[in-house]
Amino acid sequence: MTRLRYLNTTCAICGEACRFTIPEAVASIGSRDLDTRPAEPLRSTIYAWVKRCPSCGYCAPDPGKAPEGAADVVKLPRYREQLDARRYPGVANTFLCWSLIQEDLGAPAQAAWASLHAAWVCDDEGNDVPARICRKRAADLLRRAWEQGERLASQAGADEALLVDLLRRAGRLREARAVAKEVLEQNPAPLIAGIMRFQVRLITASDRGVHTVAEVRRSGQPVPQ
Repeated sequence: MTRLRYLNTTCAICGEACRFTIPEAVASIGSRDLDTRPAEPLRSTIYAWVKRCPSCGYCAPDPGKAPEGAADVVKLPRYREQLDARRYPGVANTFLCWSLIQEDLGAPAQAAWASLHAAWVCDDEGNDVPARICRKRAADLLRRAWEQGERLASQAGADEALLVDLLRRAGRLREARAVAKEVLEQNPAPLIAGIMRFQVRLITASDRGVHTVAEVRRSGQPVPQ
């Protein structure tokens, strides 16, 4: 069982005292999903990765800190609407609000991660359509990050592997296939090549479900241990 502790802080936006229940640090035991989601027990701590000030609605990994300009974003109508949007689970809204802050402050890579995390929350709640919307947003933000010269991962082809999974699970199968084939034509590292071939199989089968790196290895693709 994951042990819990408390984080006491003061909201950097409104100055209200906040107290959050958060889990102690835990590891991921098992294979990650193809979109990088960790295995248990780490994956179940997602509710604590971003927190919401109960007073002003500021959402951040640590509400006691705020990047310059965040206070202005929190006041925007689209932020206020997202904060309690009924179509998304509450924790997903919290991630999406943090994503909006990062996007408006010119950090699309971080905004993409937050949107992907919102999709994971939707997955856990069985909310397929909101999850697809979050993944589409993450894919668009990922591409915007590339335009600014940012990459989410240091390994060559890793960003593209994530993009293919985002597109496939969002139902944009033709687009996902095009990206996968383009990467394969570039003779990527064995890990990336194995994942891309596996993704092409899934796309051909119109499979939008969750899959893991371990499945790629079991499929016979040449993926290093």
